[in-house]
Amino acid sequence: MVLASGGRSSAATARAVGRARPIVAKPRFAAAFLRAGLLTGTARANDSAAELDAGGLVLRREPGIVLVSEDLSIARDRIDVSYLFRNQVQEARTVRIAFPLPPIDGRELSFSALTLPRPDSPNFVGFTVTVDGKPLEPELEERAFVGEREVTDLLRRHGLPLNPLRFEAISAAAKRIGAPEWAALVKAGLFPDVPDTPDRMTEGLWRGEAKFHWLQTFPPGQEVRIAHSYAPVTGFHLLDPKAASRAASRAAYCLDEAGLAAIRRLHAKAPDPGGTLRATVVPYIVTTARNWAAPIGRFTLTVDKGSPEAVVSFCRTDIRKTGPTTFRWEARDYVPDQDLRVLIVQPASATPGTR
Repeated sequence: MVLASGGRSSAATARAVGRARPIVAKPRFAAAFLRAGLLTGTARANDSAAELDAGGLVLRREPGIVLVSEDLSIARDRIDVSYLFRNQVQEARTVRIAFPLPPIDGRELSFSALTLPRPDSPNFVGFTVTVDGKPLEPELEERAFVGEREVTDLLRRHGLPLNPLRFEAISAAAKRIGAPEWAALVKAGLFPDVPDTPDRMTEGLWRGEAKFHWLQTFPPGQEVRIAHSYAPVTGFHLLDPKAASRAASRAAYCLDEAGLAAIRRLHAKAPDPGGTLRATVVPYIVTTARNWAAPIGRFTLTVDKGSPEAVVSFCRTDIRKTGPTTFRWEARDYVPDQDLRVLIVQPASATPGTR
C-alpha cells in the first residue's frame, strides 16, 4: 500500500516476503575478509544497511490479561507504543514483561554501514517505559554468543562489551589486552584471524542478545497502561524506479502502480537526474501480541513519513491520511498476522559513508 499524496486506499494487501540483507564491507578489508571466509554475502559499496527487527512487549501467555487497545506510532527516528491492559480475573496477576532488543550479529554487521542510534550505550535504542504515566527502570539482561557457544563471561573478563557494534569500547579494550590474550580471543572466534594484516582487526564476530524486563502486577479487575518508546535500527538502501519495480520490492512493501508512479516522479525531480533515491526501512514486529488472552480490542497504527514530498508504503489496507505527513490504519478485535516493514523513500541528499 503506497501513500504519496493522501486519500483512502483499498488496494489488496500483497504478501510480505523476506528481503535479502546485504553485507557491506569496508573496501580496504574486503579482500582479506573474503579470503578468511568472514563475509557471508557479496561485498558491496557502502550504500546500504539492513534494518534490525524489533517490536513490542513480550510476556508469557497469560489467559487472565487482555489487551484492550494498542496505539502504535512509527517514524523514521522514533517508535512510540501505548498499551491498555485489563486484568479480567478477581485476583492480582504478576507476570514478567520483556522488551527484546534486536540481536546484533557481529559476523554480519561489524563490516556494514549500519550504525546504532546510541552506539556507546548498552541501551543502544534509547528504550524508555512508563506504567500509568510513571517512569520505570527495567532490568537489562545481556548475553553474547559465537554460534551457539556462550562467550558472555569471556568478553567481560577482558573488559569487552557484549554488543559487537560498540566499536569505541572494543578499540579501547583492545589496547589494554596483551598479545597472548588477544591471540586466544582470535582463536576463540571473537575476532578475525587474518595473518597478513599488520594491525589487530577489532571487528567483533560474536552475536549480542539483550532484553529489558520487569515484573508487572495487574490488579484484579483493573486497567494498567504501559507505554514505551525507542529509536528503531532502520535499514537504508539507494533506490531507483527500476529497483522499486522488482517483484521482491513490490511484495515486501506492497508497492502498487500508484506508488511506483510516485517514486518515478520523485526520481525525476532529483537534483542529479542520474542519481538515486534514499529508501529507509523501519521494521516493527506486531505478532508478539498473540500472547494476550484475546484479540487486541482496538489497534491504531500511525505512520509519519517525515517530509510531505516523501513516499511511504507498507502492507495494510484502508489507510487514511490524517496530516501532511501522517497516515492512520485502525482495526477492531485485531489478531496480528503480519509484521510491519515501512518503506519511506526520499531524495538522496548525501551518499551514506562508512563508519
